[in-house]
Amino acid sequence: MHEILDADALTADLDADQRAAVTSDSHLVAVIAGAGSGKTRVLTRRIAYRIATQDADARHTLALTFTREAAGELRRRLARLGVRDGVEAGTFHSVMLGILKQRWTDTDRAPKTIVADRKRLLRDAAKEFDVDGGRNAVEIANDEISWAMARGIAPEGYEAAARRAGRRPNKGVDVMARTFAAYRDVKRKRGVIDFDDVLLGVLAEAERDGDFADTLRWRFRHLLVDEAQDLNPVQHQLVDLLRAGRDDLFLVGDPAQAVYGFNGADPALLVDVEERFPGVEIIRLPLNHRCTPQIVAAGAHVLETSDHEAHIRSARDDGRVVTLTAYDDASNEADDVARRISLCDPNLVRGGHVAVLARTNAQLSVLAHALEAHGLGVRRSASAAGSPLQHALREATSLSSPSALRAWAHDTLDDIASLETAQARVAELEQRRHAARSAANRQSLRLVAPHASQINEAASVLAVVDAERRVAAVLLEFLREHPRGDGADFRSWTATTNPFDDRSIDGVELLTFHASKGREWHTVYVTGVETSLVPHKSATTASERAEEGRLLYVATTRATDVLAFTHSERRAGYGRKVSPLLAALQLSEPETVAPPRALVARATTDKSLDRLRAWRDAAALRARVVPDQLINDRDLARIVSAKPTTPEELDAATSMGLLTARRLAEQILPLVSAEHATE
Repeated sequence: MHEILDADALTADLDADQRAAVTSDSHLVAVIAGAGSGKTRVLTRRIAYRIATQDADARHTLALTFTREAAGELRRRLARLGVRDGVEAGTFHSVMLGILKQRWTDTDRAPKTIVADRKRLLRDAAKEFDVDGGRNAVEIANDEISWAMARGIAPEGYEAAARRAGRRPNKGVDVMARTFAAYRDVKRKRGVIDFDDVLLGVLAEAERDGDFADTLRWRFRHLLVDEAQDLNPVQHQLVDLLRAGRDDLFLVGDPAQAVYGFNGADPALLVDVEERFPGVEIIRLPLNHRCTPQIVAAGAHVLETSDHEAHIRSARDDGRVVTLTAYDDASNEADDVARRISLCDPNLVRGGHVAVLARTNAQLSVLAHALEAHGLGVRRSASAAGSPLQHALREATSLSSPSALRAWAHDTLDDIASLETAQARVAELEQRRHAARSAANRQSLRLVAPHASQINEAASVLAVVDAERRVAAVLLEFLREHPRGDGADFRSWTATTNPFDDRSIDGVELLTFHASKGREWHTVYVTGVETSLVPHKSATTASERAEEGRLLYVATTRATDVLAFTHSERRAGYGRKVSPLLAALQLSEPETVAPPRALVARATTDKSLDRLRAWRDAAALRARVVPDQLINDRDLARIVSAKPTTPEELDAATSMGLLTARRLAEQILPLVSAEHATE
C-alpha cells in the first residue's frame, strides 16, 4: 500500500509547534494554525506519521477539506511522503456523494441526478408554482436556501428560523419560504437533488439505519478535517456522526480566516472547541513561515482593527515595506497597477508569482483589461463563484442530452457577432476615456467617471461572451471523446481533467479575495481597499463586518514578499475613502541590518557565496520558482560560514529542513568544500 515510512524524517524539518501537532499521543487534537504556519504540511505529516508508527491504518483514514484543489494538494503531498494508497482525501461533497451512490446501489435504488445550477431550477419553480419570480428574487432565494440547507432547515421551518436569526431578505421571509417550498417540490417532481441534499441525504440514511451508520464509522476510524473554521452546521453533524464512540479526530483551522459565514459556515467549532470536545488537546501554530514581518504586521493590524486577536508572528527576515496608494478613480488605479506589474521581474510575472486581488468579481474585468493593455497575460480563476466562466460552465452542465450539449456549443461558437460587438464597444469606450483624460481641465475629470463605468459594463459583457465560447470549445472536445455524454458527465469530466486551469498561462493571476484563500504569491496587489467595498456595503451587522475584516486579512497574507494596497477616491461616480480597516496602518521602511563582519572580511577571498548564488539562480530558473523560494540569501551566507560537509550539518546550518538538505546536499556541498574555499 505504501513504502516504509521513516517517522523521524517526517518530523525533521518541522518547527517545534508543528512537531508537537504531528507527534501528539492524543487522538483528539485541534490545531489552531495561523496564516502561513504550515497547516497542510502538519495535516499530511500527521497522517503519514501515524501510519509510520502503526498508530493508524491508511485504509481507515479519511481527510476532509472544502475544495477540489485542496483535496488534490493533500493527495499529492501524501504521495510524495510515500502514502500512495489507502487514505481517502476529498471534499465533503465528493466523499459523501460517493457514499450516497454506493448506498443507492446497495439498497437497489435508482441513482438521482445532481443539479449543479440551483438558480435555473429556482426560476422554473417560481414559474410552475406561481411565486414571486424575477432575477433579483432568484438571487435572494438562492442565498436564503443555501443558508437554510446548511443548517438542515426544511421549508416549513425556514420562516421561523429566519426571523429568529434576524434575516431580512428584501422580498420578505414569507415569499422566500414559498419559493423554498416550490424549489423542493420541483426537485421531487423531477427526481433530482442538489449538492446540499447530498450531505443531508447521508445524515438521513444514517439516522434511519443504525447498521449503515456503524459501517461508516468502521470504515472511517481516523478522521481529519482541514479548514475546520469553515464547517457549517450540517458538516458539524457529519463530523459528529463519524467520530461517535471513537474520538479519533484531528481538526486544523484558523478562526481568523473564517470567511464563509454568508454560506452558513460557523467558526464556533474552533472558537469553542474545548466545550465541544472535552479533553481535546489544543496546539497553536503561531509562526508564519510564508510572509515577511512587514506583511504579517499589516495582517495583524487588519485583525486588530476588526476586534480580532492576532496570535501570529513572522519567522522570516525583514522585507520590503508594505505600500498603500490612492488613485483618482478606478480606471487610474487599474492602469497604474498594471504599469507597476509590467516593471516587475518578468520571471515573476511569467511564472505566475504575481497576483491582483479584488473584493468583488465586478472589479476584475477592468483590472483584466488594464493588464492586457500593458501586454500582460491574465490568469482568471475558473472556479471562482460567480465568475463568467463558472456561470457558463453551469449553464452547459445543466443540459440533459448529447444533442442539447452539441447544439449549445455550436450556437455559442457561431455567434461571432456578439464577440465582435463586445470587443468593438470596449475599444470605442477606451478611446473616449483617453480623449477625456487628455484635456487639462477639471471638467475632463468629471467626464472620465462615466466612461470608466461604461467600460466596466462593456468589459463584463465581453468576459461573459469569451467565457461561453471557451466552455463551448472544451465541450466539443469532450463530446468527441464521449459522444453519448450529458451535462452531468461533462461536469464530472471537467472536475477530473480541469481543462479551465489558467495556471498554464504565463501571466498575472486575477482573483477575488475569497478565491485567493489557500493560495500564495511572491507579489500581491490588494485593490479597491476602500469604503463600500472593504468592508462591503452589504455587511450591515457586527458579525458581517468582522467577517469582512477576516477576509481582508486572508487577502493580505497571500503575499510572501511584496504587498501593495490600492484604493480609489472615486468609483462608479461616487466618492470613496480608504477602508477604515487600513486608515491607521503604520507604514515604515524596515531597518537595514548589516551583514556579519566576519562574512564581510572573508568576502574578498572566499568565492563560495558567488558560486552558491549562481547555482541557486540557475536551479530556480529550471524549476520556474523565485530564487529566494529555493534558498534565501541568509541561508546561503550561513552555508558559507559553516562550511557543512554532510546533509545533517547542512540542515543544522540552515532553515531548509533535513529532507530538503538531503535532496540538495550533492549539489551544494561541493561548492563550499575546503579545496574551493579560496581562489
